[in-house]
Amino acid sequence: MKKTALLLAALLLFLTFPGRAGADYDPEVDYLSIMVRAAACGDIEAGRAAEICRNEKIDKTGSDEIKIAFEDLFLLAKIITSEAGSERLSDEWRMCVGEVVLNRVASPEFPDTVEEVILQEGQYAGVDTDEFTYYLNPTEASVNAALRLLQGERLMDPWVVFQANFPQGGGVYARYYDSLYGYTYFCSSSNPELYW
Repeated sequence: MKKTALLLAALLLFLTFPGRAGADYDPEVDYLSIMVRAAACGDIEAGRAAEICRNEKIDKTGSDEIKIAFEDLFLLAKIITSEAGSERLSDEWRMCVGEVVLNRVASPEFPDTVEEVILQEGQYAGVDTDEFTYYLNPTEASVNAALRLLQGERLMDPWVVFQANFPQGGGVYARYYDSLYGYTYFCSSSNPELYW
């Protein structure tokens, strides 16, 4: 059922492209929903096409909606799934995982894009595997958490830039416990002065 809906959405997107560089958006289409469904199914082509149409719609209507790059939505949702995708874990836990990534993107201490942050050597286990790159599709809960974060929702301070199963950095900001996974700590930078 999900795949059929996505294929219909992709067909709709295909029909809205007249074959030139700019997209012709349909004012009645919710392109953000298409991006969300595409992220959950791993349909990068449909997600990018929806992003183009959505951005054009925002530009031409003067909407104050936040532009969201499909690549950021997809990669952020994938790392959330990889780190906290279990149904056992709370949405709050998933939000914190994604927020650490976005805090790092905004930080002067780390790389400047979602992709560079999650691929930074020694930071996220398993991201350089075929499983993560080609086969892992984000859970719906992870996509929703990523979307909320990319729309500006936050649970922690901007200097919370570490997540691990042990305390590190400048101190523990929050910790979560699961009987199967144990503790996960969300910790502050050792350089809080960089965040004022």
